[in-house]
Amino acid sequence: MIRIRLLVGFVVIALLPLIGVSIGTYIVNYRSGRQQSIDRLESVAARKELAIQGWIESLRDELVSVIQADYAPGLIWNALRLANEDEIYPWYINLVRKRLQAFLTQSTQFDELFLLDLHGRVLVSTAPAPPAGPAREGEDYRNQELFIRGLQGAVTLLPFPQGNLAAGDQELPLLYGDSVFSVIPVDDMDQQRLGVLVGRGKLDALHAILEERTGLGETGKAYLVNNQGVLLNGTRAFAARGASISEVVAAAGVSEALAKSASVSGLYKDPLGVNVIGVYRWVADPGVVLAVEQDASETFRVMIAALGINLVIAITAIVLAVFASLWLTRSIANPIIELAETASQIAKGDFERTANVERNDEVGVLGRAFNSMTVQLRDLINTLERRVAERTQDLQAANEALRQRALQMETSAQVGREITSILNLDVLLRRVVELIQDAFGYYHVQVFLLDRDAQQLVLRAHSGDVFSQYQRIALEQTSINSQSVLLGKPIMVNDVSQDTNFLYDEKLPETRAELVIPLRLGEQIIGTLDVHASQVDAFSEQDVRVLQGLGDQIVVAIENARLYDQSRELAVLEERTRLARELHDSVTQSLYSLVLLTEGWRRQVSAGGSAEAEDYLSKIGAIAQSSLKEMRMLIHELRPPTLQQEGLVGALQKRLDVVESKVGIEARVVMEDFIEMPPEIEDGLYWIALEALNNAMKHAQAKRVTIRISAVNDSVVLEVTDDGVGFDPLAARQSGGMGLNNMQERARQLGGTCAISSAPGEGTLVTVTVPLLRVGAGSTIK
Repeated sequence: MIRIRLLVGFVVIALLPLIGVSIGTYIVNYRSGRQQSIDRLESVAARKELAIQGWIESLRDELVSVIQADYAPGLIWNALRLANEDEIYPWYINLVRKRLQAFLTQSTQFDELFLLDLHGRVLVSTAPAPPAGPAREGEDYRNQELFIRGLQGAVTLLPFPQGNLAAGDQELPLLYGDSVFSVIPVDDMDQQRLGVLVGRGKLDALHAILEERTGLGETGKAYLVNNQGVLLNGTRAFAARGASISEVVAAAGVSEALAKSASVSGLYKDPLGVNVIGVYRWVADPGVVLAVEQDASETFRVMIAALGINLVIAITAIVLAVFASLWLTRSIANPIIELAETASQIAKGDFERTANVERNDEVGVLGRAFNSMTVQLRDLINTLERRVAERTQDLQAANEALRQRALQMETSAQVGREITSILNLDVLLRRVVELIQDAFGYYHVQVFLLDRDAQQLVLRAHSGDVFSQYQRIALEQTSINSQSVLLGKPIMVNDVSQDTNFLYDEKLPETRAELVIPLRLGEQIIGTLDVHASQVDAFSEQDVRVLQGLGDQIVVAIENARLYDQSRELAVLEERTRLARELHDSVTQSLYSLVLLTEGWRRQVSAGGSAEAEDYLSKIGAIAQSSLKEMRMLIHELRPPTLQQEGLVGALQKRLDVVESKVGIEARVVMEDFIEMPPEIEDGLYWIALEALNNAMKHAQAKRVTIRISAVNDSVVLEVTDDGVGFDPLAARQSGGMGLNNMQERARQLGGTCAISSAPGEGTLVTVTVPLLRVGAGSTIK
């Protein structure tokens, strides 16, 4: 009896730890296996999501490069502006189409590009004409999702059954069910939205990302589902099971991710009803769920095998316990208890704990099995931690790349702003090289311009206080700059000690790498952008592209400065021509009249006609007085007072003191209120008043002139009154005389009006009214 009790007790004692170990092992294996599978699938999903985002960004970057390439911005902006005003010129549309087609020949991602104006009309398309392609141009896409969302910002539309378009409009999915549409808005330099640019491309790259099987095992799969629970067109994830896309509906994990707009993971059933371990990540752009799944049977295969081993061991232990004697109870029970404690510690997370195995019996085998499983579990956790660290490092590298990209774009934008605000070429070039050096941390930056007559590169700007010892570099001289000009392309030397064309500069001894960008205006090279770095391998192809873009902006700045100087020279020439005409029409004719009258007087005196000689002398005095007025007026115009120093009232008073008071005209300036005006209003009113004063002096024979400046209802009013002979304003306008058109044109440019009231024998009143608030908010009346 006692033997039976001992035997029963031995069996019970042997079974209890064994059952505990089995249950613990099963729980640990189940939880760890499930979590490891989820973590592995999370890593796969994160990698695929990053690849998808990179693919989407590459599509958008290529569309951005379409707008920014060479002269494309001006062509596209002008075409959209004209279309938005319902002005469409076929020859101009054809020119834009050719530019888009030229870009399309170099694109590896797009099959078609087309522009939509703000009315939703397809303005330009690179698609061939029917029947080879769709009749795209002229179609109305105002209700299409690609147009509606494209006006709000960049968007990528993927093809799904039943489409992304508005209800009742299925044209695009029917024609291009395997195409992706990338859309970006088109803004001009003033950030005014002009339309959208759409690119249509293939899904091959996206399917390649989804079908890449690293980390998915034998039964793993990845696919995309939209917010209606529909699979992406062309999905082959379920093809091995004989299911088509139309037979697949959203799984529970997909529905949960769509409902929460967030990522979920766990044990679910896939669209075909198979139990899977799944990770479902919500991808906000383009608004889909990325599903990564693996059959639960494959995931738990190892755990089931371990469970079978445990069951075999348990049965063996029971059999041995039944046939063991009482004296084995102690030697067997203690190791089992120790093993149970070890399993309990491992279950709590102490993966460094191992079972002390000194025996070769079943207990020893069980202990070694536990130790082996612990080692495997510890290795898996360490591998997971390493993967997390690698992923963190990759994310940090991606963030650094994004930061560098943002810095490059900010520098490019700042250079663009400097170009529009600085017209002095030397100041602008110095500012640009300093911006490039500060933004990218280069050792030295300088700009050379080409002297074609001397066939030399001339140093025009450099960063910092140290400048190159080579102020001029001949094209035949060995240097990287001259090679770049002669070859017409950028030259990147990441180790100048290994390049025979490098021209050593004693004032720049720290140069270890050099990048030279040719500055190209049309087909001509006008100079170089020379960048030095103090480290070897400091430059990359990305630096070449960024600096090439900055070089193009420098060329635009040089051309703007040249056009500005040319416009100033033309203005000077025009003013000289006007003064010459004034001298010829007034002073020269008056002097000629003096000559004729003097000759007549001489003859009369010779003939003894003293009475008529007095009349000649009177006319000579009047003509001389008139000529003196004309000369004083022209001299004043050649040296007008500075409005910034004198102000409007001071400038006008100086004119009256210099001209009118010297010829006997009683003139005065009256300002009823102190009016603070913008410089452009003061300048315009000054020249209108001068024109009115000139008319009063030359034509009206006035004795009194009054200039009155007042403020009326947020407007400034200028009145010029004289008591001259007057005239017919209608006849004067038809003849084009007395500068009336000039005064009215200046008033219109200020946003105001110019009214002229006069009649023969009644004097003249010129009234100019200009609104202050239209010109600037800084105008005040005190």
